[in-house]
Amino acid sequence: MEQQPQLKKALSARSLFAIGLGCVVGWSWIVYAGLWTTKGGSLGGIIAFVITGALCSLIGLIYAELTSAYPKVGGDLVFTLEGIGNGASIAMSWMLLAFWVGLTMIETMFFPIIMTRLGIPVPTFGQMYSIGGNPVYFSYLLVSLAMNGLLGFVNSRSVEVSGKVQQLMVWIMLAAVVFFLLLGFIKGSPSNAQPLFTNGAGFLAVFLMLPGFMSGFNSIAQAAEEGNVSPKIIGRAVILTIWGAVFFYVAVCVGLAFGGDVTLRSGETLVVLDAVDSMTHGSTIAMFFVTFASLLGMVTTWNACYIAASRLFVGLSRAKYLPAGLQKVNEKTKAPDRAIWLLFGLSSMIVFFGCNPPIYVGIIDVFSFGLVISWILVSISYLRLNKNRPELARPYRVKYPKLVGWAGLLFSIAFLYLYMPWAPAPLTNYEWMGAIAVAIIALIVYFTYNRRKGYVSLDERRHLLGLDEFDKKVLMNLTRNNSE
Repeated sequence: MEQQPQLKKALSARSLFAIGLGCVVGWSWIVYAGLWTTKGGSLGGIIAFVITGALCSLIGLIYAELTSAYPKVGGDLVFTLEGIGNGASIAMSWMLLAFWVGLTMIETMFFPIIMTRLGIPVPTFGQMYSIGGNPVYFSYLLVSLAMNGLLGFVNSRSVEVSGKVQQLMVWIMLAAVVFFLLLGFIKGSPSNAQPLFTNGAGFLAVFLMLPGFMSGFNSIAQAAEEGNVSPKIIGRAVILTIWGAVFFYVAVCVGLAFGGDVTLRSGETLVVLDAVDSMTHGSTIAMFFVTFASLLGMVTTWNACYIAASRLFVGLSRAKYLPAGLQKVNEKTKAPDRAIWLLFGLSSMIVFFGCNPPIYVGIIDVFSFGLVISWILVSISYLRLNKNRPELARPYRVKYPKLVGWAGLLFSIAFLYLYMPWAPAPLTNYEWMGAIAVAIIALIVYFTYNRRKGYVSLDERRHLLGLDEFDKKVLMNLTRNNSE
C-alpha cells in the first residue's frame, strides 16, 4: 500500500494548549457574562462553571487517554474506528464535520456583527438583497471573506505558523482577563456581587447552558499527530485546556461581580465593557485592551477550527471515506492545503445568507447536537478499548477507567436529552431538518463515493491511518515482558 503524505511535527505543548483553550473560550464571555452572574446569582454562576468543568473533565479524561494512545490525525475518527468499527466511525466523522465546518461558518458569518457590537463598526454599504428581513451588505461580505481568507492563508503557511499565532492571541486574552479580574478587586466592591444566589431555577438555567461553552477541547485530538511533544504531554494538554477555560470564565465572573452591581450586570449591552468603563472612568486604553482581547477570542476559535476541520478532512481522506486528494500536503510547508482551502470555500458560502440570527442559532444547535453524539461514541469506544485492548500503551492513563468511562457516557446521554422533543428547550423542526440534511449528505457521499470505490476492509483502513504501528508496539512490549 502507498505511503501516506506526512504532516510536520511542529506544535509545541504551548501551541496545543493555545489551540484547545482558544477554541473553548472564544468570544462568548463578552456577550454572556452578565447572564452568568445574574440569572443564578454571582456565586451561583461561579459554582455552575466549576461543576460543569468537573463534568466535562470526565469526557476530557477519556480524550486525554485516547489521544495519548492514538496521536493520529483524525482523533475521534481513529478512536471510534478502533473501539467500535467502520459504521460508527462514519457516523462520528460526519457529526464532527458538521461541528467544525458549522463553527467555522458561524465565525465567518458573524465577524462583522461582533466587530460592530464591540465598537469597531463595519460600514454598511452595498445592500444586495434581504433574507428573512435581514439585509445582506456587500461591505459585510467583503470583511467576512477577507478575514476568512487571511486565516486560510495563515494555516496554509504551516501548522507551526498558525500555532504560534494562536499562542500570541491566547496570551493576550489571558492577560486581559487577569487585568479585568484585578481591576474588579482593586476598583470594584464585594457588595456589588449581591445577590450571591437567586433560586434553584435560575441556577439550573445557567448550569444547563454551560456545557456548550466548554466544547472545543477535542480540537487537540485532531492536531495531535503534529505535536512535537510526548504523547503524555498531549494528553495533559486536554485536561489543562478544560481547567484553563474554567479559570478564564470564573475570572470573568468574579471581575464582573465585583466591578458592577446587579443593575449594570443585568443590562442588555456588553456589560463587561460597561464595567471596565465604569471602573476606569472611561479609560480609552483599558477599553481598547479588553475589546481587542474579546475580538481575538473570536479569531482563536476560528483559527482552531481551521486546524481541527482540515485535519479531520485529512483523516477521512486517508481512511478512504473522502477523495484521496484531500490528504495531500504542501511539500514545502507540510500543510494540508487542499483541505484548508476546501474549508475556506465551504465556510465562505454562508456569508451570502447575511448575518441572520435564526440561521446562527440553528447552526449552533445542530452542530452541538452532533458534538454530543460524538462524545457518546467516543465514550463507548473508550470502554470497549479498555476491555478488549488492555495491553495498548496509554502514556496518559486514567486511574479508574471503567468509572470515568461510564460516568462520561452517562453525562453525554444526559446532555443529549436536552435536545430531545420532550426536553424544556428542544431542537426546533427546522433544526431537526438540518440534522437530517447532514445525515442525508453523509449517505449520499457514502453510496456515491465509498460504495462506488469498492469495499475497504477495517484492516485496510487501520493501515491507511497508520494504526498498525500500535499493534507492533504492543507485540514488542509483550515479547519483552515474556523474555523477562
